[in-house]
Amino acid sequence: MKKQFYSLIFLLVASTAYTSINAQSMSVSDVEKSIKQEGKYAILAPNARYFQAAVNSGKNLKAKNPEIEFEIVLISAVTKDLATDESLIPLIELSEKMGIRIVVCEFAMNHFEVNKSDYHHSIKTTPDGFAYIFGLQELGFKTITL
Repeated sequence: MKKQFYSLIFLLVASTAYTSINAQSMSVSDVEKSIKQEGKYAILAPNARYFQAAVNSGKNLKAKNPEIEFEIVLISAVTKDLATDESLIPLIELSEKMGIRIVVCEFAMNHFEVNKSDYHHSIKTTPDGFAYIFGLQELGFKTITL
């Protein structure tokens, strides 16, 4: 029994090490090419800088593969920035044009005293940004939380 346990541990560690070495042996462009054309991706962003980066990532992915589903979920201070910072409007409009869904956490909106009517018409809301991310994960989305 003990021998089987150690054999199992060895296999798990070896397979993890092999996977890491395999990915590291690939070029950066080869790794990026592994993104599925019909993939589903989402980023949870807490501030305007990460929102901008998420929009740019989504734009680049959708330009190469228009069928990709890409969502940006906003929590924390960016929920207020989205309603008050006019420099973010072009990013919102670009997202709408590219088919990138932006979803804002209503809990954060309430904290920062922002109303849905303060947002661009394309912005969606969810009662809980974290629960929404969990739902996306259950639907097969690869997610990044920043």
